Amino acid sequence: MASTYEKIQTSTLSSSTPSVTFTSISGAYTDLVLVGSAQSAGASRDSLGIAVNGSGSGIYSRTYLESSGSGAASSGRQSSQIRIVSDYIMGTTGTADFGTYIWNFMNYSNATTKKTVLFRGNNTQVAGGWNVSSMVYLVDITAAITSLTVATMNGPNLNTGTTFTLYGIKAA
Repeated sequence: MASTYEKIQTSTLSSSTPSVTFTSISGAYTDLVLVGSAQSAGASRDSLGIAVNGSGSGIYSRTYLESSGSGAASSGRQSSQIRIVSDYIMGTTGTADFGTYIWNFMNYSNATTKKTVLFRGNNTQVAGGWNVSSMVYLVDITAAITSLTVATMNGPNLNTGTTFTLYGIKAA
């Protein structure tokens, strides 16, 4: 059982940028955890997407459960996705609204199994968007995960103040 989080890297944006990339990720851990607090530099809500090892091809499949908090809920399954996507819970510029995110990359360094990613995200102030989202992704690769690129899905940059921290979990 994993028992220790070790911070690998933190990226806090001092200006808006289209993406944040973590490279040369060591295989020394059992799992990875990526924690984010993000805001779009645009005036409309957006989703975050993660590319594993630079791949944007249809290697991502997901099962999701989302709710707006007003009684509307959605669930389903999608395959052949181009990224690990967070579904419209990122805050927008001009507000104090940042979406919060946690991605768990299970058994990421094993070079013989496909990768499982658990995602949870929320944003309490997104009007007309998803306030809470939970997903499980299957990433159809057996190679170890050595890089992660986080970017907005629909064009606007990540805003100043957006922060992502990558942790490795060491076995007990």
